[in-house]
Amino acid sequence: MKKLIPLCSLLLFIGCSDEDLYVSPDGDTPQAVMIVEEEIPMSASEIFAVVEEQPTFPGGMGEWMKFLRTNLKYPTKAKEMGVEGAVFLSFVVQKDGEVDDIQVIRGVGAGCDEEAVRMLLESPNWTPGKQRGREVATRMQVRIVFRMANSNKKQPSLSPLEVETPAVTVTGL
Repeated sequence: MKKLIPLCSLLLFIGCSDEDLYVSPDGDTPQAVMIVEEEIPMSASEIFAVVEEQPTFPGGMGEWMKFLRTNLKYPTKAKEMGVEGAVFLSFVVQKDGEVDDIQVIRGVGAGCDEEAVRMLLESPNWTPGKQRGREVATRMQVRIVFRMANSNKKQPSLSPLEVETPAVTVTGL
């Protein structure tokens, strides 16, 4: 009987690959335990905050900046009132790249918040984020800085990706 246990263990070792086995000593006789990795299914409605591959604007950050420079308009009301500042937005890039669930985290008012939201709504579909090789919905944040061209105020840069145009400063993700 004592020879049967090592023989069974040997057969189990031979029948399984190295990655699947873990030898656990149990008193006098070692036991072979098979480790099975189950893939955890991802919920269809799950939104990730951190993923292995972040969503990107089609063409990368340079194209995002170009899109903002050509389409973003400094609101008339903000110009008249001299309103400047950063609008912080949160949004979800869905599995198909569609941008939705846009929220203003911190705004400056006078039409700037609405203009920043409009830009995300009008942006083309993004390349979705990936987790374990699968496309997943991912929450993102972006900062868009509105600064008048003739302004002497200097704002601290929170990102190395900042582009100034005559009417607006655009800051990347």
